[in-house]
Parts: sequence; structure tokens; C-alpha cells
Amino acid sequence: MKKVNYIIILVLIFSINLVTAQDENADTSKFTFGFTLSEQLVAKDSGENLEAYLGYAISNDIGIGLLISNATMRSKALDTNYKLDKYAIQVTYDFAKSESTKLESIFGFSYINFDKKILEDDNNGLGIDLGIQTTFNLKSKLNYGLRIVSTFSSFSPGGILNAGLIFEYRI
Repeated sequence: MKKVNYIIILVLIFSINLVTAQDENADTSKFTFGFTLSEQLVAKDSGENLEAYLGYAISNDIGIGLLISNATMRSKALDTNYKLDKYAIQVTYDFAKSESTKLESIFGFSYINFDKKILEDDNNGLGIDLGIQTTFNLKSKLNYGLRIVSTFSSFSPGGILNAGLIFEYRI
């Protein structure tokens, strides 16, 4: 429970700092809601992953998002299926943008929770997210794209890799 409290405190501090650093003249300060359908890999296990997120464009180039993820993983070695949940705060930075597409880097912190039948003692903890995404159709409110994010943590064997399609709607 202490880990969850630390995550909440870090998220609040991080969010307040980013919102106060917002450019007042930025015309892109808008909320987005989206979801990602992806394939998730953990060592030799794989599964389908569904993510939902709420994002906020702080400036023309920087955005912040809260993400909730749930995956159903298949383990051939253990001959079983298990659940894997992830809660994250991620910051995106547009480093290549045109009128209709953009390429963004992703950095964030996450809280990962494995099913107890896989990891009985140490089944949850913190991770660091690094990734990249490209988004198309920026001229309309409904955007789509591709996203790849790796999550590194000390208790997850080989890290966690997500690769999939993103769909987002600007509010």
C-alpha cells in the first residue's frame, strides 16, 4: 500500500509542475480520450492488451496522459493464462510534426500488477515506460496511429513490450 501512496504523490507533483509550465498562448491545450489495442509480450508469454487513456496537451509539443491497461496473457511454459494490469502516467513529446501526422517520444512511470498465480510474493511494483508513437489524421478530431512502449521493472522477467494500434478522440 505504501507503493501506491508514493505513486499518487509523484503523479500529483508531476502533474502540477507540468500544468503550471503550460504555455498560455498555446492553441492546442485540449483533452484527448483514447484506447489502444495491442499485443503484449513478457519474456516468452504473450497476450492481448487493452489500454484506455485520458490525455492533456500542455503545449504544442508536450502532452501528459493517465493510462489504465489490462492484458490477458498466455504462458506456454506454465500452461496457464493470467491477468496483467498497468496504471501509468506518461509524457509525450512531439519531435517531428506535419499538418496531418506527428511522431512522439514517450516517457512515464507505471505501477504493474501481475496475477497472484504467476508471482505470489512480489506480484506488483513500479516500472519505467519508454516508447514511441506516430499519429495520423491530425486535421480531424478522430486520430489513429501506431504505438510501441517498453516497460522496465526489477520484478518483471525481461520487461514488458506493447505494440499496437491507437485510436484517440480530441475533446
